[in-house]
Amino acid sequence: MKKRIGIYLAVVLATTYLFLMYDEPALTAVLVLECLYPVFSFFYLRWMNKRIAAELYKVPSMGEKHGKIRIRVRVKNSSRVWSARYRVEIRAGSSLFNGRAKGMQVCKRLSGMVESHGIKSQEYILDIPFCGRTSIRLEKLWVYDFLGIFSSRIRLREEAVIGILPAFELMPLEITRRTREFLADADEHSMEKGGDDPAETYRIREYRPMDSVHDIHWKLTAKEGELMVKERGFPLGCVVLIWLDFPEEGMSAEGFDRMLEKAASLCMTLAEEKCIHMAAWFEEKNERVVKYKISNAEDAYELVWRLLDMEPYKNHEMEQIAYEDAFLGDHFSSTIEIDGQGQIKVNGEIQELLQV
Repeated sequence: MKKRIGIYLAVVLATTYLFLMYDEPALTAVLVLECLYPVFSFFYLRWMNKRIAAELYKVPSMGEKHGKIRIRVRVKNSSRVWSARYRVEIRAGSSLFNGRAKGMQVCKRLSGMVESHGIKSQEYILDIPFCGRTSIRLEKLWVYDFLGIFSSRIRLREEAVIGILPAFELMPLEITRRTREFLADADEHSMEKGGDDPAETYRIREYRPMDSVHDIHWKLTAKEGELMVKERGFPLGCVVLIWLDFPEEGMSAEGFDRMLEKAASLCMTLAEEKCIHMAAWFEEKNERVVKYKISNAEDAYELVWRLLDMEPYKNHEMEQIAYEDAFLGDHFSSTIEIDGQGQIKVNGEIQELLQV
């Protein structure tokens, strides 16, 4: 706008010079109109400010990382007399920063002309490089005068949030015998293999030489006429804990992106390997630890969607207390920690090939 105003002032000065040099009525009329133009522009812009509006239109609620997100903007002119020239600014950024300047960046400026009593729709294809919740905002709308020299800014409060899912893939991972045979307390038991839980019966079968006498099913033995034993159940408890540590110090959209991708890939890999596990993190606003049990791929997808709303914590002492209270008396074959930069540690150690 400064450039246009500069040109306008240059034209006024040139007209003034010609007016002083030549005694022409036409130059007088032109100079008067040029001097009165800012006054007309002021009243026009003030009048149009109340008759033009912009809004986000049909923004999708979710998308994929580096996927093409279609953003639509609709500008409405309620004036029955004048068409309006406008420019609107679209900002996008991670919702982790709660709208702070460093988190929201201008991604597109759309401009055009909307007729009197009309609606103009425009769209923009947005490529979001990070997963997580992304805020899309319309914060500013500029209305221009007849010649596009002066403008008036209108503040908007239009906002939409898009959940961007991470790109993930199966990870190279070795599940050790310790984890495969680890017995964890649980209310569910395997339908595919037996174990050592005396509280649950997996199946009843014929007696074998190495079976314990205490496992003989005496009533069924009497009925069948041969020794029958009860095979104990195998509890389907969470044998692996995935702890997501997301402090506010050093927080970044890039780090959050890596953490989500590693967590999603790891959970999907363990689900494919039929390894029941638990993902957990500290939720400071409720002073609690959130726990998610993952038994299959569907549980893993639900976890990823829930993680999009994850927030960083500030109080390390409270986080430690909540962690100890949440897992008091619980035992896991392995504890995997993923920090806010996406680094993975298994039982406190960094491994090139993950072994759990």
